Amino acid sequence: MLVSYNWLQDFLKLDQDPKQLGEKITRTGVEVAEVKHPQEGLKKLVIGHIIDCEPIEGTHLNITHVDVGEDEPHQIVCGAPNVAAGENVVVALPGARIADNVKIKKGKLRGFESNGMICGLQEIGFADNLVPEKYTDGIYVFPEDADIKPGQDAYEPLGMDDYIFDFDITPNRADTLSMEGSAYEVGAIVDEPVKVEDVTLKADGPDWTKDFTVEVDPKLAPKFYLRKITGVKIADSPLWLQRRLWNAGIRPINNVVDVTNYMMLLTGQPMHTYDARAFKSGKLVVRKAKQGEKLTLLNNKDVDLDPNDIVITDGDRVVMMAGVMGGLNSEIEDDTTDVILESAVFDPTLIRKAALRHANRTEASSRYEKGVNWDATMRALDMAALLLRNDAQGTVCQGVIKGSDEKHKPVVIKTTVSYINKVLGTEISGTEMVHIFDRLNFQAELAGDNLTVNVPARRWDIAIPADLVEEVGRLYGYDNIKSTQPVLAETHGGYSAEETALRRIKKVAQGQGLIEAISYSLTSPEKALSFVKQPKEVVRVQMPLNSSRSTLRQNLLTGLVDAASYNMARKQNQLALYEQGRVYDRENGTYNEHEHLAALYSGNIYFANWQHEDEKVDFYYVKGQLTNLFTAIGINLDDVEYRAEVIVGMHPTRTAGIYIKGQYVGLIGMIIPMITMADKALNGSELYCYELDLDQIIPLILRPKTVSTPAPKFPAIERDLSILVKKEITNSELEKVIWANGGKYLKTVRVIDVYQGSHIDDDKKSLAYSLRFLNEQDTLTDEVVSQAMSVISTALTEKLAAKIR
Repeated sequence: MLVSYNWLQDFLKLDQDPKQLGEKITRTGVEVAEVKHPQEGLKKLVIGHIIDCEPIEGTHLNITHVDVGEDEPHQIVCGAPNVAAGENVVVALPGARIADNVKIKKGKLRGFESNGMICGLQEIGFADNLVPEKYTDGIYVFPEDADIKPGQDAYEPLGMDDYIFDFDITPNRADTLSMEGSAYEVGAIVDEPVKVEDVTLKADGPDWTKDFTVEVDPKLAPKFYLRKITGVKIADSPLWLQRRLWNAGIRPINNVVDVTNYMMLLTGQPMHTYDARAFKSGKLVVRKAKQGEKLTLLNNKDVDLDPNDIVITDGDRVVMMAGVMGGLNSEIEDDTTDVILESAVFDPTLIRKAALRHANRTEASSRYEKGVNWDATMRALDMAALLLRNDAQGTVCQGVIKGSDEKHKPVVIKTTVSYINKVLGTEISGTEMVHIFDRLNFQAELAGDNLTVNVPARRWDIAIPADLVEEVGRLYGYDNIKSTQPVLAETHGGYSAEETALRRIKKVAQGQGLIEAISYSLTSPEKALSFVKQPKEVVRVQMPLNSSRSTLRQNLLTGLVDAASYNMARKQNQLALYEQGRVYDRENGTYNEHEHLAALYSGNIYFANWQHEDEKVDFYYVKGQLTNLFTAIGINLDDVEYRAEVIVGMHPTRTAGIYIKGQYVGLIGMIIPMITMADKALNGSELYCYELDLDQIIPLILRPKTVSTPAPKFPAIERDLSILVKKEITNSELEKVIWANGGKYLKTVRVIDVYQGSHIDDDKKSLAYSLRFLNEQDTLTDEVVSQAMSVISTALTEKLAAKIR
């Protein structure tokens, strides 16, 4: 809501700097996003009167002589199509600054001297959507009855000397979507009484109610009032009205439509005017649209009406989408003489849905959906009729037709001074609280500690005692409330054991080169149960956005597969992703959350490089990564077992269940090709993955103590050992013998080569090992190492029939 500082002064006395006032308003409850001064940056813009205007032959230009209040008129060359003698216009004098900091200088056009510039509104900073349509491609011409004279500054007549507050309004404070509501808010903040004009309208035309009937469903429109004004003359609105519409961000149209927009800004009550010729039947019906009905809106947009749209009809033909926008078939036109004024309250939910459904959210619909002041409906109707009589020369017909007229029950809230002080942590007296409510124009009665507050209809956001606490707190000033320590038990920071374990696991996964992905917890019912060995009852959302986001997931792999599809669609085929998050299920009537970890791999193990051959990710590579993870977090590998499993969404022969101490903790394997072939982006790619139930794994972590050791002071000795053994002997058997006989200085045993081929027997294989010996207390000698190597060789020969090469 754009709020004019000058307009606010019609309601209350303001003598504060506008920018300081904006800061005060923000600190009190309604955020002011910006305080704009339209005149800022402009210079030497005055009113000019065009004395004469002659075209320059062969061009679109005109030579004009303009009275700008100086001794001699200025000769100005102007190319606007609507420039003419006798007009009052905006002139930028030589040396002036206009929009975008453009400087105006004396010059020559087609050999003719031009001493200034006649301006269009866009050229001095007006937005295109605020300029009246007939002036969008030319200069702005002031109305003939405007109280202006040549040479005076143009800022005040155009409203550019004003300060505009941009109220960033939350949905619960829709009362400030009107100047009256904003004035009450600002008046409460600065502690100034607010003067709101009331009106008594005396109709001067014949009674029209006998010749016109109205049918309204009160559920659709609980209040629906109509007045008729005859004999109007369509013209431009007075300058004061155009000025107020500009500064509120609304384009002036004509003296009838502008009145309804003005009343909406003034009171917050949206209104609409119909050309009376649209109701030749003498009947108006408010109902829901029928299947197949269409309407062309005022913005020339054709809409197919929905059966839940509220519409206004003449008994047969639809003439308006109620609360959103009128129809082109009832538009106020230049030859309109009789108009019907509507002031109503519509069902906010249906209005909001209609505006969203047809992508046609308007100033009116935004107010209806947030709520309007039921007490302003009749007053706005009478004030609008009075303006049409004054500014459009209309005659107000006798009688108001009330199609529906429900009443709001007054809101009376009872609370206590002690309750408000307890919640706020203050010691405000009851008298001071009553004064705060007086500032808000709430009637408040104090009886000892008891406080009774009558809330006016314009503040429909106030309904319970807690709302009164908020009003007292913000007007008393949050900065004035003393800061105190909360009366709570002292808590110590840090992570729980489970949180520490989760962070440790994530750190290891990241250290393996995995990139973290975060996916949506909601998915489809089918995906929710994929990649799960024993699916449980799913958790469904009551009002899902769509069917693909209707169920809480029971696995993380679904999100990682979607992430892989997204990346592969963008030619990123080398993937190593992980996600740590929660999955959800329902079992035995209770809702459960579980911490999971999942990883997904595709492409090659290494990026393309001349240093090594391409090696594709496979089951055993992922199993090796998982084994490293288990080792790093302290899982005893002797307790880990892999069993072949058949799981929905996983390859039937490349999938294993992971068991630790006989307990199922997750799965590892390949995504079934049916899924990757169905996705165009995945294009049948092989995706390998694992998923772990961390709720089961964390209690099994051994939590080994991490000990750091300094670098050795003495050098190590490395020896190679080449062994020829039978093919069925495993590396594990060989390493056990080596470790058992290597002595206390043997530190590492590493396989460096494996060979089976033409140079050795078919039932044999050759393995080469690198053994590293180190004495951390003294220099190790060759004799000691040689003796250890001899013991190892003898043991290998005796126990495994190995041949040392």
